[in-house]
Amino acid sequence: MPRVKFSPECELRVFRSSDVISLDSDSDHTIGTDAEDDDSDDSSIEPQAPPMTIQHYRLGDTLRSTKDMEKFTAFGDTIQSIYALQLSEFAWVKRNSGDWTFCQLIERAENDRGEEVMTFSVSEMGHRKSLRPYRWINMVRKCSPHVRSEYFRSVMISL
Repeated sequence: MPRVKFSPECELRVFRSSDVISLDSDSDHTIGTDAEDDDSDDSSIEPQAPPMTIQHYRLGDTLRSTKDMEKFTAFGDTIQSIYALQLSEFAWVKRNSGDWTFCQLIERAENDRGEEVMTFSVSEMGHRKSLRPYRWINMVRKCSPHVRSEYFRSVMISL
């Protein structure tokens, strides 16, 4: 089948009326392929990584794999992802022991110095950790998209 070339990134196939199959005829229909017109090169297609399995955590659980945490190479991207956290979102917070703990952002408020402080729920018993902006870069990371709360898993099972 002939192709219209626009750029190496995208190609469109040209519609030919001879490729249309008529369903009201009793004859055997096959769509011909013109091997000499097919100049596609499948060698440039890279195999896709298998999809990540959903990982469930409870508040207070420690990080099981670094794949469950978003990592950025640029400092600015890391700060932006942390600053963009919304209330009720889950994140990883580094505890005094050095472990990363699964928690939920429960409050963003200004302190008496005018700084925006993020407060996280770090356990199901209601323990909290508040962090001022200068600590965000070292102590907060966004969860990878495949990480979910165990609470939502149990809700989905009950539905």
